Amino acid sequence: MRVPAALAFFVCLVPAAAAAQQSCLMSAQIWRWKPLDRRTVIIEDTIHREFKVTLYGPCPAIDYNFNAAIVSNGNTALACVRPGDVVVHRGYGMGNRCPIKSVELYTPEMKRADEAAAAASAAPH
Repeated sequence: MRVPAALAFFVCLVPAAAAAQQSCLMSAQIWRWKPLDRRTVIIEDTIHREFKVTLYGPCPAIDYNFNAAIVSNGNTALACVRPGDVVVHRGYGMGNRCPIKSVELYTPEMKRADEAAAAASAAPH
């Protein structure tokens, strides 16, 4: 039995679309923020997936004063947060605008590695 080319093409696209949706952080679905350091923020969405958002450089005061929003270049609140978007948060004076370098699904392996690195840096030397 031959599968029509159009059907085969569609079958190949479905897993790719599902994978893209799984790793998409939408700014309208942000539930919680947690800065790891001045360059990295862990963002949890409303369905409790975590994303690691890396910034281009250190973002002043982000590690202790974190009421923030994402200003996206996307057309809607349902667009995925992506590199080039900006984290805006209250800081001293007018606040801070910190451009996003990358957004990735925060896996358990990544979390363990970050926890180990934090423990190593906190250990007495």
